[in-house]
Formats: sequence, structure tokens, C-alpha cells
Amino acid sequence: MRINEYNNLDEFIFEYCKGRESSSDNPEQRQRFMGIEFSYNGVFYRMCREPLEQESSANKNAQNPGIYNLMIMHCDSQEYPAADSFESIGYYSDLDDLLNNCIIDEKPFREVIMDDETEILGKD
Repeated sequence: MRINEYNNLDEFIFEYCKGRESSSDNPEQRQRFMGIEFSYNGVFYRMCREPLEQESSANKNAQNPGIYNLMIMHCDSQEYPAADSFESIGYYSDLDDLLNNCIIDEKPFREVIMDDETEILGKD
């Protein structure tokens, strides 16, 4: 039985790249999610987009350039949603980079986020 709320990859891309339509249907007021938390194979993950696009240009000279960050949430002593610590899997320059180059359990992120057993736990 499928527990994942996404029916296709375009739904995910729209929410994190292009933006959801607001009630006013004004394209200038589209809302994009900044982050998502999900569970896959018993592990909790958080993907987040840095809040300001201009930060990505400042990050180009940083050790970890990119505006999308994927992390493992370690919830060892507490239950989700509390996390004891975060472990970065990587930073990615854009959503395509994340979808195509991030690997979780030997699978590309694009397959993980669409897997029937991936449970979307929260969006912000």
C-alpha cells in the first residue's frame, strides 16, 4: 500500500522549485516550501532550501556551496520530531542537482522521494 502523498515527481518539484499557487492565483504570490521532513527505510531526513537565493552566490566560495541541503535526522534519545543531531548528506546547487546526484541507500533522491514507502512527515 502506498503511503507517499506525491503521485508524481512534478508535484514535488512544483512545491520546492516553482511554488504552489496561493488563493489569489497571482503568480507573484506563489509560495514555495523551504523544507521537507520524511522517513525512508526507518531513517528520518530533512531537505531544506536556503532562505535567500542571494545566499547561494555567497556560498559559491564556501566549503559547501549550494542552496539545497539534505540531512539525516538522528533521533536516538528522543522520538521524531525531536532530533539529537543532524548529519549532512550534501549540499546541492539546485533542485535538479539534488534529484539527480544525491544518493540515499544506493538510490537517487528522485526515486527515494517517490518511493511508495516514503512517508512525508512535515513541510515548512
